Amino acid sequence: MIEDWGHIKRPRLVAQRMLQGFADLPVIDCGPIAGGRGRLRAIFGMTTTESSFKSILGFGMLVLAHERGLLKPGQPVIESTSGSFGVSLALAGKVLGNPVELVTDPNVPVVSRRKIELLGARLHLVDGPHPTGGTQQARDDLRQARMAARPGMFWTNQNNSDLNPAVYRRWLLPGVTPKLDLDWIDAAVFVVGTGGHFVALSEMLRSHGIPCYVADRVGSITFGGRPSPSALRGIGNQNTVPEVIGSNLDLVEDVDYFSDADAAAGCKELARRGIYVGGSSGVAFMGADQLAARTGARNILTFFPDRGDLYGDQFLGASEEVELARVAG
Repeated sequence: MIEDWGHIKRPRLVAQRMLQGFADLPVIDCGPIAGGRGRLRAIFGMTTTESSFKSILGFGMLVLAHERGLLKPGQPVIESTSGSFGVSLALAGKVLGNPVELVTDPNVPVVSRRKIELLGARLHLVDGPHPTGGTQQARDDLRQARMAARPGMFWTNQNNSDLNPAVYRRWLLPGVTPKLDLDWIDAAVFVVGTGGHFVALSEMLRSHGIPCYVADRVGSITFGGRPSPSALRGIGNQNTVPEVIGSNLDLVEDVDYFSDADAAAGCKELARRGIYVGGSSGVAFMGADQLAARTGARNILTFFPDRGDLYGDQFLGASEEVELARVAG
C-alpha cells in the first residue's frame, strides 16, 4: 500500500482516501432467521485490507483530532485496546506521523499483536486481570501509568470521546446508507462496545421510523447487567459504561443477552451459510434471530463487526474427527 513511510506527501489526504475505502462496506443477504419467519441483512465490516471495521474508527479519530487541533504533528498517541482498534491506530499513526503506544492483555489475538508490532507501534501488556474490573480495568490502569510516565501523549479515549460517533457519522453513513433499502427494514439490532457505530446508525435509522435494539453479552454492565468474564472481545463492558453509549441510551429500544455458547452457535450457523465471522458477529446474528422470533419484525438489519480469522476455531469448534484424534493422542 505504502512503500516509503518517510516520504508521504499530504499524509492527511492519504488517510482520508484510505478512510473512504474502509467505509465502502457491503450489505449482504444472510438468509432466513427464526425458522423462516424472518430474513437478515448485514452490513459486513471485514472487506478491507485492515483488521476490521475499526479501521474506520482508528483513522477517523486521528484525522478529526488533527482537524480540530487536538493532535499535533508528531505527537505520540496512546490507547487501551482488545486488538482490532489497536491495529488500526498503529497504521493510522504511521500514515499520519504520530507514534502509537497501545495497552492490551495477553489474550489479544496473536495475528493482531504481530500486525501491531510490525507496524512499529509500542505494545504494553498487562500481567493479568484486575481483581474486580477484569482485563479492561487492568489495561486502563496501565494506560494511566504510561501517561503519567510520559506526559504529552494524546489519548484517543474511544469510550468517552465525541470523536467516536462523529467518525461514523462522517464516513460510515455515507458509505453504507445508499446500499440499504430502508423501506425493507422492520428493525435493526447491533452489538455494542463503545457504542459509536450504534449511535450513528441508530440516529439515521430511527429518523426513518426504524427501531434499534442491542444484543449484549452476558457479563456486561453496559445496560445494567452483572459483571463477569467472557471469551468475547470488543463487545460489552465489565468495569465501566462508556460515555458514548451511556449518553445515548434513549436510542436503545430493548436489550437481549447472549452467552459465549450463544455466540459460538451464531458463528457456526453463519459458517454453514458461507459467512465466516467472530464471536461479536455471532451474537449479532443470535440477536436478530431472537428479535424476529419474539416480535412482529420480519426484515432485520444488523452489523457484523469482526473477522473470523482472528479467532481460529475458538467459536467454530473442531470437527468430531479432530476431537477424537485429540482424545486418542
